[in-house]
Amino acid sequence: MTTEILDTSTETQRACFVAVSKLVVHEDNVRRTDKRADIEALAASIAAHGLLQNLSVVRAEDGRYAVVAGSRRLAALRLLIKQGKLARDFAAPCTIIEPELSAEASLAENVQRVAMNAMDEMEAFARLVDDGMSVEAISERFGASVRHVEQRLALGRLSPKIRAAYRKGDLTLDVARAFCLTDDHGAQERLFKQVPKPVTHAPSIRNALSGGRAPATDRLARFVGLEAYEGAGGRIVRDLFENEVAFLEDGELLQRLAAERIEEMRETLASEGWAWVEAQLHHAQIEGCASERVRPRARSLTQEESEGIADLEAEIEALDNELESDSDNEALWAARDAAEARLDALRESHQSWDKAEMAHAGAVVTIDRNGEPIITRGLIKRGDLKAVRKLRSVESDATPDTDDPSSEAAPRSPSLPKSLVEGLTAARTRALRAELSGRPHVALALTVLALMHRSAARAGVPGLAIAISPVGFDDDDRFEQARTEASTAYADADLARLADEPADKLLELLALFIAEAVDVTHDGASLSADRTQATSDELAAVLDLDMSRYWEASSEFWEKAPKAFTLEALSNAPAMAKLTERARKPKIAAFAKMKRTDLARVAVRQLKDWLPDALITPPRPGALVVTSAGHRALAEADAA
Repeated sequence: MTTEILDTSTETQRACFVAVSKLVVHEDNVRRTDKRADIEALAASIAAHGLLQNLSVVRAEDGRYAVVAGSRRLAALRLLIKQGKLARDFAAPCTIIEPELSAEASLAENVQRVAMNAMDEMEAFARLVDDGMSVEAISERFGASVRHVEQRLALGRLSPKIRAAYRKGDLTLDVARAFCLTDDHGAQERLFKQVPKPVTHAPSIRNALSGGRAPATDRLARFVGLEAYEGAGGRIVRDLFENEVAFLEDGELLQRLAAERIEEMRETLASEGWAWVEAQLHHAQIEGCASERVRPRARSLTQEESEGIADLEAEIEALDNELESDSDNEALWAARDAAEARLDALRESHQSWDKAEMAHAGAVVTIDRNGEPIITRGLIKRGDLKAVRKLRSVESDATPDTDDPSSEAAPRSPSLPKSLVEGLTAARTRALRAELSGRPHVALALTVLALMHRSAARAGVPGLAIAISPVGFDDDDRFEQARTEASTAYADADLARLADEPADKLLELLALFIAEAVDVTHDGASLSADRTQATSDELAAVLDLDMSRYWEASSEFWEKAPKAFTLEALSNAPAMAKLTERARKPKIAAFAKMKRTDLARVAVRQLKDWLPDALITPPRPGALVVTSAGHRALAEADAA
């Protein structure tokens, strides 16, 4: 039903009521983006206050009316009818305009619309609160979120001078929000007087007003924990406008709680039997200690522990098999991560310290920048080094030396499934064989090493089969062609012919055939995996192997890798190293929410030339390298 009620003030426009069912959106409506944004909020406002602005329409040939300005209002009206809050035959107030003016009218309405000033909105909401209306009621009545209303009301903390400055354009809304960190109008005005105008950098205002407060991101705040701090009576000042910005007001209380917790950790370490224990709230400064350390030693596993490890390895292998065909199953990955964590804990539980050595060594506990306690055990002061060495010399007569840095119980990073480790080490095998085939001198040294081991210990070198036979392997075409040519050229060669060949030629052939005996493939979990990896690393270092020439982390690799492994790699990516801790944390959190395929694409982009530990060539003695942590520290220093 259409009811025209009066003529307008111009000849080209007049007002009328048109049933919503007769209204459609005109093609000249200029709003093309976010047409449905905030429709529910607008509908709530219309339900509370009515439709305060007519729809602009033109007559359509089929008897309906096309809306050229007001498509969001039309969508809100349709929503209210659907919700039963308006009658099905509800007629909306409209202004009919001439067709030739439709595009111009739509553009004028959308361009000329100005958002309500934040201070005006704050004062309007404040008057409603003074009249007894709750924040929730204001939110529902105006179709705004409760948080939006609370944030506008929080601007009431500003002094009148700061409000006036905002209206004049002397500071941005973000800066005005930063001033709300304190209710002290005098402090606000003193700071505003000191800074150059206009004020646009909110963080500097927030830092200036925080005074002696400790940010919630401070390492001691993280170490103590906000819950423990508040439980001890501490007050936290939270920024209503920034979810992650909060300050601990009582710095002395924070220091006391941190000191108490670290003292508890010191006492626990002392009870383990160390000769001395130092606890430091600040970064570790281990002075007066020798470079040598006491290391834990692996004791024999009990039958129960052995069975537990075997069960967990079988569980992880079964999960890996399932993940081969269902790599996006987050539940399976979570189960695998949990099983791997239990396996790591069980493996580390059979590490034990020698009580006699502990009587001459100590431990230090300190706090890193993320608030995590770092415990360093086995430190030897220079004055105790002689006594420790004497103990070791006595033990060495009866037992082999086990002072291997790799035996220390340290936190383990997320590991890869056996199938991926096998693939990685197979790739390194191909690379080592290719490189070694062109390095006769290294091949000769490797031959001597293998024969020396065979002669002295009647045992080979893990990863080498020189004393047995060549290892069949799927090498690249270049290596395969060289082997074929050599085999063809010397197919019928006897000792006399080979003896007539120049030494350089014999060394060239030796390199090729020794390379055939290299196979450093392992699964990362077998008993010989560590020794095979050590051989692989040593050979790679001597050859100066650049593994990036032979392998790169593809999206397929990242899709098969555990999510925790990928996230740890991304946290050390060069692009992440340039970010502050505050900026880095939400990015990692966002990565963690991604599907595995999407995360893999991100990893491929951000981790170009990245290599897993199993493929990294160790630096040779005397070489200097910059680690990922070092790159991050340098980036942070440049940004400071």
